[in-house]
Amino acid sequence: MMRSLLLLVLLVSPLASASADEVAGEYKVVILQGIAGGVELAKQERGLYVDSRRTRVLNELAAEGWEIVSVIGASGGDHTLYLRRQTR
Repeated sequence: MMRSLLLLVLLVSPLASASADEVAGEYKVVILQGIAGGVELAKQERGLYVDSRRTRVLNELAAEGWEIVSVIGASGGDHTLYLRRQTR
């Protein structure tokens, strides 16, 4: 049975600015499952493959204003993404 995408979300409360010039933000940690979570590969030009499932999740997060700060993970394994977005 194919396991669904595991999203572990840890929200950090908006940060207080040290000065009026700094922009406050919030952070989110997302874990994208590796191969065990299922892969939806789509063949692209020049023989490249794109994981449609992970691409879709990243595009949804970007549409919500999240930007990737850092990624930790190994090829084929789970990836931990550290995201940030500015708060208004």
